[in-house]
Amino acid sequence: MLDVAVSYRRYYFLGLEFLTWLWHATENEADKVAALFPEGVRVTVGNRIVLERRSQEDVERVTIRGDRAEMDEGLVALRKGALVVEVQLLVEIGDLQWAFGVKGESLAIGGLRVPQTARVEAPDELEGAILDKAGLCEKAVAVLETLYRHFLRLRISEDWDRLVVPAVKAWCAGRQPPGL
Repeated sequence: MLDVAVSYRRYYFLGLEFLTWLWHATENEADKVAALFPEGVRVTVGNRIVLERRSQEDVERVTIRGDRAEMDEGLVALRKGALVVEVQLLVEIGDLQWAFGVKGESLAIGGLRVPQTARVEAPDELEGAILDKAGLCEKAVAVLETLYRHFLRLRISEDWDRLVVPAVKAWCAGRQPPGL
C-alpha cells in the first residue's frame, strides 16, 4: 500500500485536471453536467479562477477575478500548458444558490456560502436551523463528489484521449472540437 504522502505527490495532478475539465465542461457542455443530477443542478464557474504552469525553472501563476472578468487570459494560459489550481464554483438548484472555492491539489472546499435559511425566532428552533445549514453544506459537498466521480470515470475511459483532450484543446484555441 502506498504511503499517503507518496500517493498525494503522485496523484495531485488529478485535482488540477478535474478543475480544468470542469471549467471546460461548464462552459461547453452545461447540459451534460446538469444531466448528472436528477434535481436540475446548474454548475458554473464564479468570479475567481487561478491557473498555474510549472516548469523546472519557475511557476507561472495567473489569477482572474471579478464579476465581469475576462477569461481570455485564462484560455491563453491553458494553451501554454497551465492547469486550473483553484476555482470558485456557483451551484444552483431551483432558487437556491451555493458559492464556494475548490483547491485542485486537495479538492478542499473553502469560503462556502449556502442559501439563506429561516430566521431563528426561538431557542427551540436553533437545533433545526443548525441541521438545515449542515444539510445545505452537505449538498455542496455531494455536488462536488458527483462531479469528481464523473470526471474519474471519464479520465480512465478511452474517451479521455480520444474525445475530451482534443475538445479541451480546441476550446482553448477557440476552434470547434474535432468530430463534433
